Amino acid sequence: MSSFENGEEEEEELEEEILSPSNSSDSGDDYALDREEDLEVDDGQRPVARNPSDEDRKSKNVDALVRGNLIVRRQALLPRVLSVTEGASICRKPFKPPCSNGYKDGNEKLTRRLCARKRFVPWGSSRPVLVAITDRINVSSTVEKDKVEESVILPPGIDPLLLWQPEDSEDAASNSAPIVVDPLLVQFLRPHQREGVQFMFECVSGLHSAANINGCILADDMGLGKTLQSITLLYTLLGQGFDGKPMVKKAIIVTPTSLVSNWEAEIKKWVGERVKLIALCENSRDDVVSGLDSFTGPRSTLQVLIVSYETFRMHSSKFSHSESCDLLICDEAHRLKNDQTLTNRALAALSCKRRILLSGTPMQNDLEEFFAMVNFTNPGILGDAMYFRRHYETPIISGREPTATEEEKRLGVERAGELSAKVNQFILRRTNALLSNHLPPKIIEVVCCKLTPLQSELYNHFIHSKNVKRAINEDTKQSKILAYITALKKLCNHPKLIYDTIRSGSPGTSGFEDCIRFFPSEMFSGRSGTWSGGDGAWVELSGKMHVLARLLAHLRRQTDDRIVLVSNYTQTLDLFAQLCRERRYPYVRLDGTTSIGKRQKLVNRFNDPAKDEFVFLLSSKAGGCGLNLIGGNRLVLFDPDWNPANDKQAAARVWRDGQKKRVYIYRFLSTGTIEEKVYQRQMSKEGLQKVIQHEQNDSLVSQGNFLSTEDLRDLFSFHENVRSEIHENMDCARCLFHDDGPRNIIEGEGSISRCQSEQDVSDIGGFAGIAGVLRKLRSSEKQVGTPLEEDLVSWGHHFNASSVPDAILQVSAGDEVTFVFTNQVDGKLVPIESTPTPKMQEIEGNQKEHDNKENLDRNLNLFQHQKSPQPPLPNGDSVRVPLSASLKPLLRTTVKRMRTPLKEAENAALKSKRTLGNQLPLKRLSPYTVEFDNDFE
Repeated sequence: MSSFENGEEEEEELEEEILSPSNSSDSGDDYALDREEDLEVDDGQRPVARNPSDEDRKSKNVDALVRGNLIVRRQALLPRVLSVTEGASICRKPFKPPCSNGYKDGNEKLTRRLCARKRFVPWGSSRPVLVAITDRINVSSTVEKDKVEESVILPPGIDPLLLWQPEDSEDAASNSAPIVVDPLLVQFLRPHQREGVQFMFECVSGLHSAANINGCILADDMGLGKTLQSITLLYTLLGQGFDGKPMVKKAIIVTPTSLVSNWEAEIKKWVGERVKLIALCENSRDDVVSGLDSFTGPRSTLQVLIVSYETFRMHSSKFSHSESCDLLICDEAHRLKNDQTLTNRALAALSCKRRILLSGTPMQNDLEEFFAMVNFTNPGILGDAMYFRRHYETPIISGREPTATEEEKRLGVERAGELSAKVNQFILRRTNALLSNHLPPKIIEVVCCKLTPLQSELYNHFIHSKNVKRAINEDTKQSKILAYITALKKLCNHPKLIYDTIRSGSPGTSGFEDCIRFFPSEMFSGRSGTWSGGDGAWVELSGKMHVLARLLAHLRRQTDDRIVLVSNYTQTLDLFAQLCRERRYPYVRLDGTTSIGKRQKLVNRFNDPAKDEFVFLLSSKAGGCGLNLIGGNRLVLFDPDWNPANDKQAAARVWRDGQKKRVYIYRFLSTGTIEEKVYQRQMSKEGLQKVIQHEQNDSLVSQGNFLSTEDLRDLFSFHENVRSEIHENMDCARCLFHDDGPRNIIEGEGSISRCQSEQDVSDIGGFAGIAGVLRKLRSSEKQVGTPLEEDLVSWGHHFNASSVPDAILQVSAGDEVTFVFTNQVDGKLVPIESTPTPKMQEIEGNQKEHDNKENLDRNLNLFQHQKSPQPPLPNGDSVRVPLSASLKPLLRTTVKRMRTPLKEAENAALKSKRTLGNQLPLKRLSPYTVEFDNDFE
């Protein structure tokens, strides 16, 4: 055997190179040869010197290669990686990219580092010859290319959407090509959405005939698809332009924090991976900075950045260069209504001229807010703020005053028309009436609920207190006034909120001195004196809460509907949650404490028909925007907000694309209280476009700015004996001859036949027919035509809940409901009717024959004897259960005969217990419902 049997010479084209990651000197061009001492040489006779000269090594290797006695062994990679000082600590360090210039297509250095390659090392050379790689397959880019080149053929009947067509002369002289929306998106666009895409394109591309228009405001109502229209325009401009090159290279979408992930999901839903985007949501600061750097880098391939308003404000300096953004889209753009905020200033400083603002409520409170949004979209188009105030705002406001002269009114109308003509060039607004072609029918019900005796006592005590009177008549700080207003609104929701406020000693409690004595002793624990709720009796301390509890009970038992409960106060949401726990209703909750990552999971869980989620608790301030809660078809606005936009946003959560069932929207108002006054101001802003000078935002602080002394006195008044203060102020001619007696007193037989002949007109959506009241409606109880949501005069006016075209509200109203306004909105989509849940159908089917006689006997005893106390059940409250149809005729006769003795017996039984502080409301007993303690589960 040759003495060089184990020589170190490498055989040509037989070895593949492995580069050690620990070799920091390797830059991709310098390919160092593996050290020869890594291989062992044994001549079989004596060991080779460890450090021979280069010439000796070369001659020995040549001799071994000639004799054919060359053996090559590859050393393991891992020992070479860890053969450094403190190898364990180095392995724990973050991964450092092997190429300092980042990753990008065509990076040959990165390719050679990460891909195996053949090499040939000439004899005597210390480095290999660089050979071009010809057998590499780039799978990811190939797949992506195939996706981009995938073509979509428009279905029959859908025309292409051509945004711009070059003239013949231009086409011949340049590379201009028509700008056409991709069929991938055109096939899903509705007619009004096609119009919206065309409108936005003309504004941002500079094709508008008016000068200085580079942006627009898409002010469609909620649910009309502003997101899809924006994505369609964005995707089109990212790939096409006038000169054949993309008009937009980088776009920024700024949105509320809760909607960042929604936008990311929507873009991927409509265009897949065709757009390279990055969404920064709930990231650490380091991740945000890294993501922004990757987007703004000169060699970045990212096209779209989705970021929250807060994140953009904090890192606005990174977008200072001119090429950082070519198109800016601001969702929920009413956030920009104050031009003095840091967020508004940071976005306004962006060099991008193409700006699209999305807002379903662009005109919320006053003209100054409106000017801020318009000036942000197209700076200077209405002049500066001083000119706008002098030329537009002051004449328009003066012309709307009741004391305005004819000249002031004429000038106001003239300036309003001039302003409207200017802004309508770049503002497009469509109402949700367009949704009727794609959605099921909807009914809106304004339900007036009277206060309970406890609430009335607390309300009167507060408004007649010395502190409140002093606040009205003197120059009191706004903070105190607002604290008093908030206290009254909380009292209307439930006295428990006032009890918590008194205990906490927070502002606004100065008018409730010594009010703990008014609360029933049953609400407190005997030992500790803390609030216990009286085994569920706390529900009956509030008129609105009592109606809501019965509404939930009947919904759960009789239908498979799901409901959304909305409130401005988390304390009220706490009471909702307590009610659901006591009644064992499955629920989910979304408020300001819910993390962004968890919000969409809650929404998906509620919308999933396979899940048994019955109630969705929603804070109007935290989740009123952008959420699609189509899993529920009923929504309750438990308390009104000063800003109508907040309530409109919340109410639009269920009547959206994807909804298949009839939609019921309930607005609960406490009769004769501050809530009715707040709602009247909402209607004034919505319907009459009343401008209020000096109001800067939608908070309660701004409301205090414009309220005069007379307004304050009106706010702190209580009309205890009216059915509805709103209706009283209307002087409604339709209800002058209202009568609570039999229907045929006012409406003769001719009117009934007239109802039958006008069924299609008077019963929009078929709600009255389903509720069984179509032939019983008076003329005042039918709406006039298709009124707007703010036109309460033309709504249906119901003095009795039994005439409301909603069977669930009929049986849930009780004595607490004093008046109901109804407005039925048509929908062309045939709805899926509600059915009892399978669980309840099974229970009722198994027990129907066994329990009918027993239930009848037990319920009749309740009419003849004083109801004896029964052990509290898990639900903690008594509910009314409707009897089966076969038992109604028998019970109707019995109830009619026993109604008066029952009321006398109940009053006598409770008279001894009723005090000034313990006057719980009684539930109404109708011929079709009886009362007994039971749970619907």
